[in-house]
Amino acid sequence: MNWEFLIQLSNTPAIPGNEEPIRKIIIHELRKLTDEIQVDKLGNVTAHIQGNGPKLMLDAHMDEIGFMVSHIDDKGFIRVVPLGGVDPKVFYAQRVIIWGKEKVPGVVGTTPPHLTRKDPSEKDKIVPIEDCFIDTGLPAEKVHSLISVGDTVTFDAKCIQTENSIIGKALDDRIGLFMMLEAAKSAEKIGCDLYLVATTQEEIGIRGVPPAAFAVEPDLSISLEGTVANDIPGVPEHKRLALLGKGPEIRLSDGRFIADRNWVNFISELARKYDIPHQIIAKRVGGTNASAVQISKKGVISTAISIPVRYIHSPYSIAYKSDIIYGIKLVAKIIENASNFFDRRGI
Repeated sequence: MNWEFLIQLSNTPAIPGNEEPIRKIIIHELRKLTDEIQVDKLGNVTAHIQGNGPKLMLDAHMDEIGFMVSHIDDKGFIRVVPLGGVDPKVFYAQRVIIWGKEKVPGVVGTTPPHLTRKDPSEKDKIVPIEDCFIDTGLPAEKVHSLISVGDTVTFDAKCIQTENSIIGKALDDRIGLFMMLEAAKSAEKIGCDLYLVATTQEEIGIRGVPPAAFAVEPDLSISLEGTVANDIPGVPEHKRLALLGKGPEIRLSDGRFIADRNWVNFISELARKYDIPHQIIAKRVGGTNASAVQISKKGVISTAISIPVRYIHSPYSIAYKSDIIYGIKLVAKIIENASNFFDRRGI
């Protein structure tokens, strides 16, 4: 498995509205599969691999949670606004990269706790992201010459691999992109009319995928994701959701949609046929591109397949290599067998 490629995807910065660094990588990889590649006005990339059978759309989003510079004071301290769901608890004291005229490292600061702890109202207070600041350690003049309002900011987190795991930032949704590309490369045949879509602006409200889905008009769709895994100490069993080491999640529901049950059953039957560990998950939290694809144009038979990830939307997340491998294998088998879904339903 080409883990170095996943590490490259994790390390590459791409926040909502500025997905270009990842888009260049994705287009380079897609050109190994097809010449039919388009980029729409929102920056979504759609690649078409011709085949016989229903239109199957696989999508994964390119953007990650991050920040945008909103103010620089006269001393060179930088304020930012979050783009996506960032927990303020994981922001303070982190190393970040500001992507200005140059790559500028910085540290997130706020008022030191030993100056506020005498005030009971300040004890254990979580400082909002907008009230923190970034300190670059540079003179104010240098900061103003290199950084401007609107520049993007990401966590300074280098992805690594261990024997069993991938540990890095932005595994939501660089894992989805990795699965989509590796499954398309490894499929033994194309048993459908296949569309691979890398989308923009998912983290700020699923903004990118609707026009892409509208243009494709798929019969079937699967959104590929990295999803929350709460299999950690202190979490009740019924709230752990997907578990690491148990294979990819096939989603029945989340906070935004209910999947097509027949499509979920078909995919889970494929998984059992090919001895692919998997998890059927029903929950009322979160959301993916699937919720927007499902209601595109005349409606689309949809679900999501996700890899469990601990500590999602933080500087470092953890995913198991085995889950990613099984996810790729499952998606490849879906590509090979998608036409059988409609044969089974008699449509």
